[in-house]
Amino acid sequence: MKEKIVEFIKGLTPPSGTGIRPYEWMIKATPQKEWIDKQGIFLMLAFFFSEIGAGVYFISLFFQYKAGLAIGWFVTLVLGGLIHIFYLGNPKRSWRMFLKPGSSELSRGLWIITVFALLGFIQIIKGGFNPVFNTIMGILCILIIMHGFSTMNVIRALPAWSSTMVLPLSLISGVWVGSQVLQFILAISEPKAAGALEIWSELFLFIYIATIALYLWGTFHSSETAQFSVNRLLKGDISKGFYAGVLAMGIFLPLVITLIMWGGSVNIFLIFLRLAFVFIGDLALRYAIMKSAVYTPLL
Repeated sequence: MKEKIVEFIKGLTPPSGTGIRPYEWMIKATPQKEWIDKQGIFLMLAFFFSEIGAGVYFISLFFQYKAGLAIGWFVTLVLGGLIHIFYLGNPKRSWRMFLKPGSSELSRGLWIITVFALLGFIQIIKGGFNPVFNTIMGILCILIIMHGFSTMNVIRALPAWSSTMVLPLSLISGVWVGSQVLQFILAISEPKAAGALEIWSELFLFIYIATIALYLWGTFHSSETAQFSVNRLLKGDISKGFYAGVLAMGIFLPLVITLIMWGGSVNIFLIFLRLAFVFIGDLALRYAIMKSAVYTPLL
């Protein structure tokens, strides 16, 4: 424990003089690092894959596509779950997170994912699409999609995360990327279904763009600290990655491809290309939101 404290203090005051002085966090907006730097990057990736997998499962319910259910279930639990383990400080004590569902968003999320795992396995094995069962699984998917940002949203000291638009953005993000994964699979196996999904993809994309704009506008006008975070995205140290990753690859290029396929036409190569851009762009968006967050100074 003492060694960790010494390392923490050294990190605040490195020999180069570029660190944060012990008192600056009280008077200046200071970046959060625990959830994004070093080992923290695994938490972002765990949330990302869990939410995308739930998005695939959610869209598959509407198309009654059993293979999509299996893929979404696998991505949510295996990819998201395994990556999450790398973030845990001591996996042997991780079971304790199940003990506080009434007060911990992280604990509630684990219970939701556990129920999703059990019921989803039953649905995949039986292959049924009962309306009541579909409704239950759809609600669980929505809760999983919002789980990552819900965990962040309760941290009021980071206004960029506690913004009112964070949860709507997380929901449309998971549905949008999940729909693109499913559409690529359908384009290979069932082109007609992929064409039907393309009409929804066009709608999801425009909602996704509008939600990002509303997040930036709403966060910018919520507080001085939140304004500082948005400025980091638009003209600060994170701006190059934001413009290249989010605006160019995540929005502009998918929009161009969508306009080319406008009307429901299906082109497997273009769908794959759009999926790649959307995947990179949404990952860049999540990284930017987590990286740009700064703590509100006490004074």
